[in-house]
Amino acid sequence: MISKDEVQNLAALARLKLSAGEVESLQKDISNILDYVGQVSAFSAAATDEKPLQRNVMRDDTPRAAGDTLSGKEEVVRAAFPTREGDFNVVRKIIQKDE
Repeated sequence: MISKDEVQNLAALARLKLSAGEVESLQKDISNILDYVGQVSAFSAAATDEKPLQRNVMRDDTPRAAGDTLSGKEEVVRAAFPTREGDFNVVRKIIQKDE
């Protein structure tokens, strides 16, 4: 388990002020996360030792068939946007850079 000092050091690096209860809670949470990452890393290493993963898991980019339930829905979505520029839908900017 990660120590309280390590949690407080991480909090200092992140410029966070933590109460004693938060330190204990984060101590457990961070330990659980690190344990899980260790499990994932062990699995990845075991998988690559046996056989490398070399296939593409993404679907082909093909037009929808006429009988597909989503066929023709693209135009409905495009029409729902209030502003368009050419083939692009214009959306409101929601991310702002803090200065």
